[in-house]
Amino acid sequence: MTAIETDPLLDIRARAAVILADLAERDADLERDRVLAGDVVRRLADTGILSIRVPVAYGGLGRSIAEVIEVVTEIATAGSNVAQSVRAHYGFVERLLGNRATEADRRRWFPEVLAGRIVGNAISETAGATGTTLSEAADGTLRLDGRKFYSTGSLYADLFAVSATRDDGREVHVILPTDRAGIELFDDWDGFGQRLTASGSSVFTDVLVHPDEVTVVPADQRQAHSQSFLQLYLTAVAVGVGRAVLRDTVAYVRDRARPAAHAIAETAAEDPYVLEAVGEIDAWSSAAGAVTAAAARALDRVVDAGRVDDESAVGAAAIEVARAQLVAERLTIDAATRLFDTAGASATSRRFNLDRHWRNARTLASHNPLAYKARAIGDHAVNGALPPRSGYF
Repeated sequence: MTAIETDPLLDIRARAAVILADLAERDADLERDRVLAGDVVRRLADTGILSIRVPVAYGGLGRSIAEVIEVVTEIATAGSNVAQSVRAHYGFVERLLGNRATEADRRRWFPEVLAGRIVGNAISETAGATGTTLSEAADGTLRLDGRKFYSTGSLYADLFAVSATRDDGREVHVILPTDRAGIELFDDWDGFGQRLTASGSSVFTDVLVHPDEVTVVPADQRQAHSQSFLQLYLTAVAVGVGRAVLRDTVAYVRDRARPAAHAIAETAAEDPYVLEAVGEIDAWSSAAGAVTAAAARALDRVVDAGRVDDESAVGAAAIEVARAQLVAERLTIDAATRLFDTAGASATSRRFNLDRHWRNARTLASHNPLAYKARAIGDHAVNGALPPRSGYF
């Protein structure tokens, strides 16, 4: 009799679920007291859940985008900060699967991911343009100098991708160990939401770079499905926030909420107006999850059909992602606001830290202007136009 084969992803998710249950219990306190959750990120990485997208041909599980989005939503439901902090990692893996990576890139970096190495990034600068430079020194070595304003996840990471400009003006990505000499990382992100994503600044001073750590960014700025994946990732984090709102609202109404003095029910759990609010939160959370899952399947179809170089196919999938982000993020913000219609003023206590859900949802939605997504969706519907070739779509 042969043993029944089990899906290895089920075991990985079961082990991750234990970690996430603990995170969900601690999340309100960690966020209120600004305690970075590096231990949680490391424990999750050790389960293998950050490498499930690596193809079978390279030793991974080769799971779908839809499955990654499910996992991200589960992480975000427990702690949205932790989920966003590994966005760069999942995005790095997705980029290796797309049309902006070479076979040499894949063979160089997939083993690092499978070994449990966590990847962050240092891409954005305050001025917009890339002022960080990769230059050849007098001794022939490559040296990196510059400063990045956002370096999400880097304080939790082993490696990170840094955008820079080469001597010839070409944009490159440099993959470096975060502890290399000349690199300084700071926890100076001061946003009112998503406070624990390790999104602080990073400084590079005469940092040695090896040639095999440099990837040249294509000059033609092709549509890339990995860009839409990164946007869908933010959407999944918002969906997780919405589910956390529902979870915490239900718990508060059951265990803590008191009926208003003029209520028509003896308990908050029986008050029809409270139940109406909970019902709306439930429906909004469900709708946000549904549109996000549909967009993930749209991206999977593009990749599975080998159409990552087909601009019309990638652009159409990007529109699906924009639709999902527009709907899910707005519904999540509304749900996080509606939470406070189910309870009295005591729900605003810092002890419960329920306002973190609204702050986190609002911060996530501020990453890229939703109005521009709506415009692109409308332009596609009316004029058949493809979305902009940028990381915002």
